[in-house]
Amino acid sequence: MEELKKQLLEEEQDLEKQLAIYKSEDSLLATDQNIANTFEDDVTDAEVHDRIVAIRSELKRRRAEVREALAKIDKGTYGVCDSCGKKIGKDRLAAFPSAEFCFECEQKRK
Repeated sequence: MEELKKQLLEEEQDLEKQLAIYKSEDSLLATDQNIANTFEDDVTDAEVHDRIVAIRSELKRRRAEVREALAKIDKGTYGVCDSCGKKIGKDRLAAFPSAEFCFECEQKRK
């Protein structure tokens, strides 16, 4: 359990770093816009901004999953399926430490 917690904490730190990088890149993009930009430059900047927003959204979602898993470790409910209440397999947790559902329930959700 301690190894999984360590892995989750490392993932949380990595996600925080990535979020900071993308926030910085988006800020640079916003300050880089000037009157001399062409329409094509503006469109490209908007597309890049949209991609950054989508990436940041996904990183925030993953960070929330990691934080939820860490909270479950603290509460003693880590590794229990949110759907059926059965234990989540060790292999699944090793591959996906922030898993909320056992393999069977995850398959039903898809």
